[in-house]
Amino acid sequence: MLFNVLYFIYILLLLRLETQFYNQEQYRKIVTYRARKLVKRYNTKLYVYGKPQPGFLAANHTSYLDPIVVLALKAGGAVAKIEVKDYLLFGAIGEKIGTLWVKRENRKSRKGVIDLLNKWDAVNDPLWIFPEGTTSSFGKLDPFKMGVFKAAENTGHMIQPLVFCYDNPQVDWGSTGTEKDLFRSILDFYNNKVMTNAYCFWMEPMKVGHGEAQKKADELHRKMLIYIRRFERPRNG
Repeated sequence: MLFNVLYFIYILLLLRLETQFYNQEQYRKIVTYRARKLVKRYNTKLYVYGKPQPGFLAANHTSYLDPIVVLALKAGGAVAKIEVKDYLLFGAIGEKIGTLWVKRENRKSRKGVIDLLNKWDAVNDPLWIFPEGTTSSFGKLDPFKMGVFKAAENTGHMIQPLVFCYDNPQVDWGSTGTEKDLFRSILDFYNNKVMTNAYCFWMEPMKVGHGEAQKKADELHRKMLIYIRRFERPRNG
């Protein structure tokens, strides 16, 4: 277990060093390459169905594994809570890939990110967004915030949804019923030593017409929940 944790820190240090030597496009590809290495080290196997199309990249959010999984699938920037910027080495890495930091309890900060999304070229600058705005419990899906749907409506860009489902409840950040930090979660996960399968479904791209943001958010939520209820369950359950 110690070797795996040291390997994780080694990858972070390497990515931090590499921020100085590559442009954003090159660096994003490196992050995807190293994320795929980490997925294997996490004893996680990805099953991927479908292919992504250009647009805002919207995924459900259950686990601390999610950012690694999505970046292993497709390079891009992300919207993330500003607290992540203070995690060991994550701030510089996030800045380099083009993360939009949001202070979720601050209305001005949320509005600033929404303003950026409303002008975002999601076709040429891929951006990952978790519409729930937080993590949901294993097998569940919290209501969606409207940011990405409004952005798709205002820019005319499609939303490319991804729903992924795990077969190991311990990937749930809150599985122990207590608040855990990132590294405690990683330690617990390694100690578990259970193979985790992640079933990743690229769904049909979604067009959001004028005045359709809420309707499309509800529609995507229903469709994602069908996948989650069917596929996100303990392997032996």
